[in-house]
Parts: sequence; structure tokens; C-alpha cells
Amino acid sequence: MTSSLRDARGRAAAAWARGGTGARLALALAGVLATALLGAFLFGLWHILVGGFVKGNWRAGGFGIALAAGAGVVLAVEVKVGQRLLPPAGSS
Repeated sequence: MTSSLRDARGRAAAAWARGGTGARLALALAGVLATALLGAFLFGLWHILVGGFVKGNWRAGGFGIALAAGAGVVLAVEVKVGQRLLPPAGSS
């Protein structure tokens, strides 16, 4: 596991431990959103690889490029917001 992933897990665990119901609900919703965005990103890559390269359908490939790029940007924004808002892993 990389150090940034360990740091993110530590930050989420610290926020979960010290947070109330609202903070835990926000963390759970952020996790669901991150999972959906990762799925959209992978679905876009599938369209690029299979639709675009394998089958030569670049309408599907273009859809995949747009979907993967959009989901990747929103996921990166979510990560940056989480890094800014969540407490450091060692804080109580």
C-alpha cells in the first residue's frame, strides 16, 4: 500500500472516530461517490480499449475518453477536498 493511500485511510479513520453522525454520513457519502466515480472511470477506459481500439468504433472510444476524463477530474477534486478538510491521521 502506498503512503498516500495509508495517509488517506488514516485521515478518514481519524475523522470517523472523532466525528458525529453528520460527519460519518458525509464520509459514507464521499465513499459511495468515490466508488461510483472509479466505476465510471473504468467504464470509460473499457470503451476506449474495446470500443475504440479493438472494434474500431471511435464514437464509443470518444464517449470513453469523455467519461474517463470527466470522472477522473471529479475524483481528483474529491481527493483534494478530502485532503484539505479531513484532519491529519495522528490528530485526535
